[in-house]
Amino acid sequence: MKKYCHVCDCEQETNLIQKGESFPVRGDSIEVVSDVLICSVCQEELFDPELDDANLERAFSEYRKKHNLLSPSEIREIRSRYGSGRLVATLLGWSQATLVRYENGAIPNKAHHDQLLQLRDDPGYVKRLLSQNEDKLSERELIKLTTLIEQDLSHRETHSFDPVEELNKMFRAFLKDGIVDTEFDFEKLANAVLFFAYHDRLLKTKLQKLLFYADFLSTKRYGKQIVGMPYVHHYYGPVPYNHEFVHSCLLMSNIVDTEPLEGPYGGEIITPSNLPNLSVFTPEELEILTTVSEFFKGFSATQISDFSHKEKGYLETSHKEIISYSYSENLLLN
Repeated sequence: MKKYCHVCDCEQETNLIQKGESFPVRGDSIEVVSDVLICSVCQEELFDPELDDANLERAFSEYRKKHNLLSPSEIREIRSRYGSGRLVATLLGWSQATLVRYENGAIPNKAHHDQLLQLRDDPGYVKRLLSQNEDKLSERELIKLTTLIEQDLSHRETHSFDPVEELNKMFRAFLKDGIVDTEFDFEKLANAVLFFAYHDRLLKTKLQKLLFYADFLSTKRYGKQIVGMPYVHHYYGPVPYNHEFVHSCLLMSNIVDTEPLEGPYGGEIITPSNLPNLSVFTPEELEILTTVSEFFKGFSATQISDFSHKEKGYLETSHKEIISYSYSENLLLN
């Protein structure tokens, strides 16, 4: 990609590098690994607004992790549970614009953050808010909120949801049935996702393909998977089995966050919540992740989907059918 270099005083080819940077966020100095464009001729750093925004969001994500703050996607989940931003804003005594800012990445102040936590975790608090604001809500909203509070109170008495244990439970059967050769490892899934998200700007579609290629290339080279997930034939190429649930568990575990993709086609960009812990991988596994990341660097979600459609394992399976790891020997990557 060419950009204007003020030192060379002309357009030059650029290279993308990574460097450690410090960002001030609410009085804290937050260290992140930033993506930076440099001139291929004079090595001068060049400003790129998209990269600059992404680097700043990484700093915000690190700040949220450091202070145990809700992510934008978690705030969106809280709002969507109640159905509308107007209803949530009315309950909390906020403007809808304030809620939208938090959903789009702004960091809530402490008072607002505490309110969001109570809204998420304390049905009794929601009940109190309802009694204080019932005159501002429609009959339909009153009925919906009352039902939600009753369901939540009942559910909390009998259930607790552990996303890691739920994934372990779901994938355990595939090892028993011989569909995978490696026991599912959530830590390796989480850190593979973080690895890919730190090395590229990802949509969910591309991330799903990168995980597929990592597990299949590892099987091709070493006879076993890295993460240990089965993959199925989907319209846009191979995806992890029950991929939406897998993605939800990653969000609930605060491994990644998502931000809306601007433009006519929409979508969500995956953003890492922290740096990957590479010590969970063997040298061979890390080599696989690096190979896959570098091969597909610069591929759009559409391009990697099109590439995956040429895989024999994809061509010889039908929609929602599990792609056998026996097809790893035919993988287009070596």
